[in-house]
Amino acid sequence: MLRMLTRRLLVIPLKVVLRPRVFGVENIPATGPFIIAANHLSFFDSIFIALLTPRPLYFVGKQGWLTMPGLKGWFQGLFFRAVGMISVDSANGSGMMAGLETSLRVLGEGNAVGVHIEGTRSPDGRLYKGNTGTAWIALRSGMPVVPCGVAGTERVHPAGAKRLYVARFDVHFGAPMTFDEHVGRESERRVRRAVTDQITQQIAALTGQEYVHVYAATVKSRQTTGT
Repeated sequence: MLRMLTRRLLVIPLKVVLRPRVFGVENIPATGPFIIAANHLSFFDSIFIALLTPRPLYFVGKQGWLTMPGLKGWFQGLFFRAVGMISVDSANGSGMMAGLETSLRVLGEGNAVGVHIEGTRSPDGRLYKGNTGTAWIALRSGMPVVPCGVAGTERVHPAGAKRLYVARFDVHFGAPMTFDEHVGRESERRVRRAVTDQITQQIAALTGQEYVHVYAATVKSRQTTGT
């Protein structure tokens, strides 16, 4: 009930104020579980995508978003729980696996799961190398993957901004991708990488972003350390 209420309270002002352009809604499966794999330009991408997807969507997000200190952190955690975030502790392998298993359970209940395939926001607007967790979920579950490309959300909420700005953005949903020939091979690294790269290529086709075959997290780390 809380998720439904939160969605209804937010979706109307989102469409009226920001006026997002949404393409390819017909590619969202009308029934059954599926995975949305999206690029990542803004802190609010997962929220925007979840609100603009015609079916309820549980998005994978960092556990730290739920555990920030103070009153602001408490409200933030409450909000992300209300919109159905699947928390993942990416700092360790067991935490990451727990998040993947939770995603499988959500899919098994007939729901949709959303994932930012780059794992973190792009540092410069380009599309970076995808993490293979999305492929692992797809190959383990056998569910279709809907590539999703967002463009312009970094204008709504630039990195480090304290508020949202009124700016139009685009959301593109591509045709569902299936990997029937590889289902059950999630433990094979080369297969996971090949599937991940196929998904990422489709996202690039939707957004027109320049692709960089490096992890975004690696680039951010280099920027922080100055190396």
